[in-house]
Amino acid sequence: MRQFFATSTEDLDEPFLSSDFRRQLPELRLDQCSDCGCLWAKDMRSDDAVLTRAYQHLVNDYFETPPNEEKYKEFYRWLERLIEEHTPGNEILDVGCGDGLFLASMSARWSKQGLEPSTAGAELARKKNLKVLCGTLADLPPSCRVDLLSALDVIEHIAEPHAFLEALKTKLKPGGLLLVLTGDSTSLPARIAGPQWSYLKWCGHVSIFSEAGLRRVLEDHGFQIVAWKRCEHPSSAGFTAWWRVHLLEPVRRLIGRNRSWYPFWRDHQAVVARLV
Repeated sequence: MRQFFATSTEDLDEPFLSSDFRRQLPELRLDQCSDCGCLWAKDMRSDDAVLTRAYQHLVNDYFETPPNEEKYKEFYRWLERLIEEHTPGNEILDVGCGDGLFLASMSARWSKQGLEPSTAGAELARKKNLKVLCGTLADLPPSCRVDLLSALDVIEHIAEPHAFLEALKTKLKPGGLLLVLTGDSTSLPARIAGPQWSYLKWCGHVSIFSEAGLRRVLEDHGFQIVAWKRCEHPSSAGFTAWWRVHLLEPVRRLIGRNRSWYPFWRDHQAVVARLV
């Protein structure tokens, strides 16, 4: 492991960083594994309980409807097509469902339910006529078993991904599928951006996987990869914005300006894995 990223939280603007939390967490630090390229929080965020408390106190503003909602819906329909050819049934549980937009975007063939740790997110999802439990995997009844578990933009928020995957397995039927969407620390845009990749500055991102690292951890926990896709997150600023930052960086350094954060652009991975 080597230190890869460190930045003060003083000037970071995000909902997780309340004034109290900012005082407790003056710096975000991530170390990188020299073997697989994954990045891990090396500060107080390495305790799952710390982030769980932060999620529980998120307010409605965190889940505001994105200005590009149709772009999100189009992306979610692409994810649905990705899993349709592999899924053995129609029961889905979306873990960390947020305001429920992914579930609401899915076709009526699915029997849908969501799980969300924040009260604000769960309430917004229920307004979309979705069945949502406010809590964590431990709050689900033991009998809960589904054909498909989705975890979109979730595993990077988990300080103990091994325990998380073991808990997910208990909620899948034999041969069930897991859909994971997360960043990729070894994607070309992320590698070029290095410590200026904007994905790193989000306080909740504590376990950032490479493609190799994600494949390995899923296989170690009894999953078989059936599909892996490079993708662009729907919040991405896109090709032009990324390249504008990249081309202007030498000029910014020349005139003594602070380095820019590289926006998202084709730096995510979507994985479908079967429990075997």
